[in-house]
Amino acid sequence: MDGNATHCLADVSTEELMVYNFRAYLSPLLSIVGIPANILIIVVFCVMQMESPCRFNLYAIWLPIAHNLQLATNAFLDDFLGRGLQWITNCQLSISVDSISSLSCKLITYLTETSALIKACLLMYFSVDRVYSVYRSDRVTPTTGLWIARLGVGLSYSMCMILSIPQLIYVDRVSENGSRPSCEYVDPLAPGVKYVLYLYIVGATMFPSLLIFVTNLCIIFRMRTFSRRNKLSGACDRKAAIEFGKVITHLAISVLFSCLSFPLVILIILRQQLHSHNYQESRPDYAKRIVELSKLFSSIDCINYACDFYFYIAFMPEFRKTLVRVLRLDRLVITHSVTLKTNMPSANNVSY
Repeated sequence: MDGNATHCLADVSTEELMVYNFRAYLSPLLSIVGIPANILIIVVFCVMQMESPCRFNLYAIWLPIAHNLQLATNAFLDDFLGRGLQWITNCQLSISVDSISSLSCKLITYLTETSALIKACLLMYFSVDRVYSVYRSDRVTPTTGLWIARLGVGLSYSMCMILSIPQLIYVDRVSENGSRPSCEYVDPLAPGVKYVLYLYIVGATMFPSLLIFVTNLCIIFRMRTFSRRNKLSGACDRKAAIEFGKVITHLAISVLFSCLSFPLVILIILRQQLHSHNYQESRPDYAKRIVELSKLFSSIDCINYACDFYFYIAFMPEFRKTLVRVLRLDRLVITHSVTLKTNMPSANNVSY
């Protein structure tokens, strides 16, 4: 890089360097890979839901919608175009979409925070459902209580959208000392700002992480009990294997969520203390480091929204089979079970 190309990146700290590199190379990769993968999840589970309705499929359909909102607004528009592109092009190009106008600032912030809150609420609801399923497996079938799952999904989306409305009020374009406008909270110490921050800290990260950790322990304990019961019939074995795959998939998704969310919670709390203790004036180096680390872990958290597809592939055989049929454009995807029943009336008499 020559001097003219890198003048805007002079005096870059180690934390800033990590943020630039992550947002330049990994953020767009997460978006490019994650968004199509999440669309495939929706399509595959919609097919599975039409063939064999169950609560698990409903959660799996609605989670990727929130994931794609997060990847589009946070990972691509904010992280990559806003900062990563500047690094890749040697400061020749930077598109801060959230700073173009007050509307874009408010809308992108609202969608980013709302989608994170929706993901957390759905995952909590999902986790409680899994615990109930494994502890009441003798009474609860996958199709039991579909209306409860639909209600949970509807409440998660509607309540999170309503609770996040203050984001539209307190965030806006801010320009200090004639510098380029940035999208941030106008008054970081305002009560409304504290509300939206603690809504994210408690509602989207801290409480979900604790609840999911507890439910995971309950599920693991129950699975150990099930593993000792190996005297089952062939049909029960297949059913148990399907449910086992669902449980393992949920555990993988929830453990990843907890691992990536916890550091971000700590940094958000520390970042809020910068304003209350006026560390920008008294300890500017420390304040800058906390700000950059919070940006880094905010970007890393986007991994949460791009990996579910690979967990489904790894642990759910029925997902893999349905995915293959969808990719092959199999015309019998929806009517397959009906066709078998009408064309093979003697199937019940066949021994396997």
